[in-house]
Amino acid sequence: MTVTALGLASPLELLDELKRKVRALQQLQHQVLTIVGALDQQGAAETLGYKDLVEVFKHVLRWDPKTTRRKLKQAQALCPTVTPTGSKIEPALPGVAAAMAAGELSEDHVDVLAEAMAGLPKAAEEHVVEYARQHEPRSAKAFCKELAYRLDQDGPEPKEPEPVQPRNVLRRKWQGGRYQLFADLDAETGAKLDALIDPLAKPEPEDLRFAPEREGDAFCDVVDLALRAERHPGFRKHCHGGERVQLTVTVNYDELRKGIGAARLDNGERLPMRQVRKIACDAGVIPMLLGSRSQIHDVGRKTRAINAGLRRILVARDRGCAHPGCTRPPSHCEAHHIKSWAEGGETNVKNLVLLCRRHHDLLHHSDWQVQMIGGVPMFRPPAFIDPQRKPRRNQLHAA
Repeated sequence: MTVTALGLASPLELLDELKRKVRALQQLQHQVLTIVGALDQQGAAETLGYKDLVEVFKHVLRWDPKTTRRKLKQAQALCPTVTPTGSKIEPALPGVAAAMAAGELSEDHVDVLAEAMAGLPKAAEEHVVEYARQHEPRSAKAFCKELAYRLDQDGPEPKEPEPVQPRNVLRRKWQGGRYQLFADLDAETGAKLDALIDPLAKPEPEDLRFAPEREGDAFCDVVDLALRAERHPGFRKHCHGGERVQLTVTVNYDELRKGIGAARLDNGERLPMRQVRKIACDAGVIPMLLGSRSQIHDVGRKTRAINAGLRRILVARDRGCAHPGCTRPPSHCEAHHIKSWAEGGETNVKNLVLLCRRHHDLLHHSDWQVQMIGGVPMFRPPAFIDPQRKPRRNQLHAA
């Protein structure tokens, strides 16, 4: 497509052209890796009088050593090994190699999948490749992490020694009139701190601060709260569902009772069951399926507001933003009426879905659609993403 044609093309035509170019680029990148792999197997550096291919490519291609090492690692995972007899041995990741050769995966995808497959069984490759075809590398990394947990939920064998309790480290110093802070904390404490900071760090309309500045100001608010030892009025206003700040841990009751497995925090991290049992000693336990007594989970047409009990059920079901591939935890999400309240939609679990602000806006201003199928929020992408508009779900939060 010429420059003149690009200027006259519609957004959908430009997107189609871009998809073709990126697909061709990714196919070309696979061909580059194939050549790099062949040079590596043939010992080309030694033949040319060099110590290694890092030095060869530095002179021939002007690649930084970091770039060459990345290409070599990718080539070793994707390219078949050629034996001295001329026969070929299948590459370590044939599914990833085939998808990249077809232009469906980028080099960033390859990095993520190669690292993940080092800790997953061979049979998992088909599943991670299928997921990566539809999502960006960051989401694919989260999917691989979740898959690894599901394949080994019980963790180490009981006969193994109890893991050492991680230390909590805090470094503080004054420099140039500023106070610098670094913390390395256990997962439980980190989740509690997130639960305190997230409500206060939400961007307000016309808020020009970037996320690090908002979170820094929120941390200062938390310090003030601790000094005053009383509830901040603005804090209650931002709390989810009108409840005070809380740490939400999703756990199977039988596993909790037996002390096996692990629980899931809102941010997707896992807590060992021994730690969960300690938390449960000093916490109110609310069964997600039944809710606590006297709580109304079906508001109907009375109001569009989401009460605390109803939000708990949404959190237990969706586990975060329900949009496919999104990793946002429940604390970053708001409830969306699938059939709008203004059009007669009811405020109940069958008509609500958790969405982060970005995907909530996307649903209102694009051709993405959401519907409940079998009690699960399913999303239909626009035709320019998938001409067949097949329903998708967020597999990262799937039970």
